[in-house]
Amino acid sequence: MEGRPIRVLHVEDNEFFGTIASQILHQEIEDVTVRTEIVPTDALARLEQKQFDCVVSDYEVPEMDGLELLDAVRERAPEMPFILMTGGGSEKTASKAISAGITDYLRKGTGKRQFVALANRVENAVAHRRAEQAVRRQIAINELIWGISQSLLEASTRGEIEEAVCERLAASESYRFAWIGKADDDGRIVPRVSAGVEAGYLDDVLHTDSQGYHYTPLARAVETGQMQITQNIGTDSSAEEWQRKARKRGYRSKATIPLRYESTLYGVLNVYSSHPHAFDETERHVLSKFGNSIVYAINSVRTRQELLRREQRLQVFNRILRHNLRNDLNVVLGHADNLIESVPEATESAEIIKRKATDLIDVIEKAREVGRTLDKPSRTRAAIEITGLIERTCSDLREAYPSVELSADLPERAWVYGDKTLDTVVNEVVENAIKHNDRERPTVTLSVTTVEEDEKRWVEIVVADDGPGIPEEEQAVLIEGRETALQHGSGLGLWLTNWIVGKFGGELHFGTNQPMGSIVTIRLKRADPSVG
Repeated sequence: MEGRPIRVLHVEDNEFFGTIASQILHQEIEDVTVRTEIVPTDALARLEQKQFDCVVSDYEVPEMDGLELLDAVRERAPEMPFILMTGGGSEKTASKAISAGITDYLRKGTGKRQFVALANRVENAVAHRRAEQAVRRQIAINELIWGISQSLLEASTRGEIEEAVCERLAASESYRFAWIGKADDDGRIVPRVSAGVEAGYLDDVLHTDSQGYHYTPLARAVETGQMQITQNIGTDSSAEEWQRKARKRGYRSKATIPLRYESTLYGVLNVYSSHPHAFDETERHVLSKFGNSIVYAINSVRTRQELLRREQRLQVFNRILRHNLRNDLNVVLGHADNLIESVPEATESAEIIKRKATDLIDVIEKAREVGRTLDKPSRTRAAIEITGLIERTCSDLREAYPSVELSADLPERAWVYGDKTLDTVVNEVVENAIKHNDRERPTVTLSVTTVEEDEKRWVEIVVADDGPGIPEEEQAVLIEGRETALQHGSGLGLWLTNWIVGKFGGELHFGTNQPMGSIVTIRLKRADPSVG
C-alpha cells in the first residue's frame, strides 16, 4: 500500500487560510489531494460522496463547531483521523477535544511553521490508521486462508477443491469475487469455477474472439509463472477494457495467481477486492503460499485417484493370479502326471514341468500372503513373545527338511513389538537359507540376542547358512526399494519379510558368512511384556 495518495477534507471558512493550508500541504506531502469546504454540512455531504483519509477542521465554523462536526464525522466514518485547529488556544477547548477522541489538536498561528506541522500530523495520522487497517485485514486474511487450507484436506475431487476456494474467498469481507480458469487446447483461459459478485463479468471479458482470453494479467501469469497484481483498477487513462468492466462491478484491485505444479499448469486463480490498494507485500506472500497449497491439494487428489485405480487393477490381477492361474497350473500338474504314466520316456521333461508349476503355485501362495499381511491393520505397539514362535517355526522346518542341520540358540523369553505375522518372517528367512543351499546337508544356525544402539533397544534374530549366499542385486532391491524382476520364489518371500519387519519399525540387514554363505539379521524393537 506504499505510495498511495492522501486525500484530505479541509473544513475552513477563512478563504485565505484555507488556500495557504492547501498550498503548503501540497508542498510538504508528496502525493496529496485537498478538498476545502466552508460549511460543515457541505463537508459531510462530500464525505458521503467521496473517500477521504483525513478530516482537518477549524474549531469555529458556520452552523456547528469543530467538536459537533467530529461527532457527525464519527457517525459516518468511525475511524477517520480528525485533526482540530483553533485560533483561540483555549485549554478548555483542548480538553474537550481530547475527551471527545480527537486524533490531534493544533493551534492556529502565523507563518508557515503551523502548516508544516499540520502536514506532518496529517501524514502521521493517516499512516497510523492505514497500518492498523492493514494489520486487521491481514489477520482476517490469514484466518481465512488457514480455514480454507484445512478444508482442502477433506476434499476428494479437484472440483471440490476449486469450489471451496472460490466460495470461501468470495464470501469473506476481504474479497468480492474469485474464479479459477484453466487453459484449453488452444491456450485460452476458460473459467472452471467462480463465486461472488459476478454479474456477467466473465462472459463480458472472456468473450469468444481470439484475444479475449489473453488479457494482460492472465497472459503474464501463464507466461511467467508469477503472481500478477493490478491495483486501483480502471483509474488510468490507458486502462484496458477488462479494467473498465471490472470497475463497473466494484472491483478495485485484483490478484492473478498461477496454479502450477512442477511443469504442469493446473489453472489460474483470480481474486478481486473492493479495496483499491489491496494485495500489499504481506498479502501477496500469503496468497502465493496459498496457491501452492491449492496445487498440492489438487495433485494429492490426483495421486489418490491414481492409487485407487492402481489398487483396483491390482485387485483384478490378484484375483486372476489366485484363482485362474492357480487352477490352470493344477491342470498342468495333472497332465504332467498323465504324461509320466502314458509316455515313460518323457518322464524327465514331465518332472521339470511339475517342478516349475509347483514353484509358480508357491509364488501365488506367497503373493496371497503378501496381500493378507499388507491389508491387516498394524498394531505396532503390541508386544509378542518371539522365542516360542521361533521354536515352533524351527520344529516345522526340521520336519519338512530332515536333511538340514538346523540349530537355534535362544533365550528363555524375548519380547518384541509385532504380531503373529512375524512367524512368516522367521519362516521365510530360514526356509530361504535352506531351499537355496546347494550342499547335500545344509547347515543353518539361528540365534536371538538383545542389543542397545543409539539409545534404541533391539532384539536381533540372526540366521546364518553355509550356502551360496543371497545375490547382491537382490539385497540391493530390498535395501533400496527398487523394482526389479523377481528371479525365484524366495525373492517374493524376502519382499514379504522386508515389508512385515518395516511395518513394525524394524530393520533387515544382510551380511556374508565365513568362509561362505549368508547372514540375515532381523532387528525388531524390544518390547515391555506388559504391553498388550
